[in-house]
Amino acid sequence: MGDPVSEAAITGAALVRHLNDARFASLRALRQLLRALDAERIAIGVLSPDGASLQEELVWASGFARCGDSERVLSCAAFADEIRDWLASPKDALSIAIDTRSPAWHEVPCDQLLLVRDCRSSQEGGALVLAAQLRGGILLPDEAARAIAVLIREYASRREPATLHTGT
Repeated sequence: MGDPVSEAAITGAALVRHLNDARFASLRALRQLLRALDAERIAIGVLSPDGASLQEELVWASGFARCGDSERVLSCAAFADEIRDWLASPKDALSIAIDTRSPAWHEVPCDQLLLVRDCRSSQEGGALVLAAQLRGGILLPDEAARAIAVLIREYASRREPATLHTGT
């Protein structure tokens, strides 16, 4: 490993695996990834099977925005086709450019929405993903996407059963 995103994801995965408080460890991991990606907002949530919505579970945001547990449902309808194609592919990461003139920009005010999943886990009821809202573009190396997938896998194994969502 040499890039800050991979290092933040692997460190976060180790925290989630070994700390007794998985929620605290997961939030700490999100905070580290927010900084490494230079993101505005980062969340772990369940992407609906049709790719039309994302039900957030945990979120970390820059500035004075609210961080922690989230029940926000983000509409991904504007790029659902792109997400469905990605879900059918073997790729861990998807980067979606969002133009300020796009109707999606009002719901996801960023230049790029980065979605990362763990392709090796089951997708019943929707895919567990990490969603990062970025200002400016980033090309995520494959190693960084795989490292984030490890974090998602650890989060999935330790999250509370009450936080399981079926997707909408």
